[in-house]
Amino acid sequence: MRTFTKPYVFASRCLGFAKCRYNGATIPDAFIEQLKPYVTYETTCPEVEIGLGAPREPVRMILSDEKPHLIQPATGKDVTVEMETFA
Repeated sequence: MRTFTKPYVFASRCLGFAKCRYNGATIPDAFIEQLKPYVTYETTCPEVEIGLGAPREPVRMILSDEKPHLIQPATGKDVTVEMETFA
């Protein structure tokens, strides 16, 4: 019988792996669950990785000076550079 190495699949950590959304919740995803026996997931939460934590105030992408910026409206914090560095 042949055995195959499970492929690595990247997914957002909030898709059922950890409570890291802005509101401290996860998003249940049936497709992610169906694939679990067949793949090895690598996950991350970019907002947590740049230090925003969870729960947190939401971050929004806005266009400013014809460039996209990531702004946390409640605090006015611009996390564009941090996210670009992480990416």
